[in-house]
Amino acid sequence: MGQKNKINDENTRDTISVDLSSKPVQVERKHKVIPFESVNVDSIIGRYHVLYKTQDNGQVVTKYPIIDGKGKDTVYYACRDMILTINKDGKDILLNRKIQQDDFRAFIPEKEIVRYSLSYFSIREARNNEIVFEISFCVPDTDVCYWFELIVLDNGDVKINEIIVEESDM
Repeated sequence: MGQKNKINDENTRDTISVDLSSKPVQVERKHKVIPFESVNVDSIIGRYHVLYKTQDNGQVVTKYPIIDGKGKDTVYYACRDMILTINKDGKDILLNRKIQQDDFRAFIPEKEIVRYSLSYFSIREARNNEIVFEISFCVPDTDVCYWFELIVLDNGDVKINEIIVEESDM
């Protein structure tokens, strides 16, 4: 397997304040929405203090018809965002920055993006002037995914690179 990166040169420096104590309203109550397990991380890597948390954003990502013994049913999956705070040497770099589906529209086709949800988010490494995260958006309950590296520079700029995994001939 080889890897190559597709790079989005657009830098973003949007920092927003988010009330993490309130949970957004989900879709209509008549629909059963399958939530994802909440993730809360408080970690120190090198000179960085990183906090991140997932939260449902009230949208439905996708729905699949499921056939069971009683007939057809539709399953709805919750869409979620990541709230990221980064501090280095006591100085805030990002404060409650929302990482969401819309941040990846340059990489995921418009007609497909509504089927994908944030699936994985993890710290990869800390470098001299930046911290790197791995992130994926997947169709729920499948291995159909887009993989990215999210790079946060010490000045608060955010860069997103798509990681394209190619299968090698065996």
